[in-house]
Amino acid sequence: MLDFNPYTVLFTIVNLLVLWLFLRHFLFGKVTAILDRRARSIQSDLEDAAREKEQAGKLHQQYSEQLGQARQESAKLLAQAKVQAQKEYQSVLDRAQTDAGQLMETTRKQLDAEREQMLRGARNEVAQLALLAAAKVAQKELDDPGDLALVDSFLRQAGDPS
Repeated sequence: MLDFNPYTVLFTIVNLLVLWLFLRHFLFGKVTAILDRRARSIQSDLEDAAREKEQAGKLHQQYSEQLGQARQESAKLLAQAKVQAQKEYQSVLDRAQTDAGQLMETTRKQLDAEREQMLRGARNEVAQLALLAAAKVAQKELDDPGDLALVDSFLRQAGDPS
């Protein structure tokens, strides 16, 4: 059984008091210091994390702004490229139309010159035939350059539509 003697109770209280003082002096102070250091370290880490989060937010904002600027710049460059391509297309089209017009004009002139040459040749042939026919009718040779000029003048007057 337990013996509740006043000395035992007093001795137990003194023992507990000495133990508490001993633990307070050697153990609680060091444990409290360790816990305080740990709390300060955790607080410092939390503050560092908050600063880094804030810095990351600023960097993210800068990145977003730069990305937006890059998108605007690329859209601007794309629009400029489209305008330049349209100008080039129009320039090439205008040059092609000009070249085609010049080619048609040149071809028309060549055809007119060939037609004129062919008509001259046909007139000469008709003049020769007319001279031959006239010579046969007149029963005389008409080789004279004057005769040819006369026939040529006649054909010009006959071929003139006015």
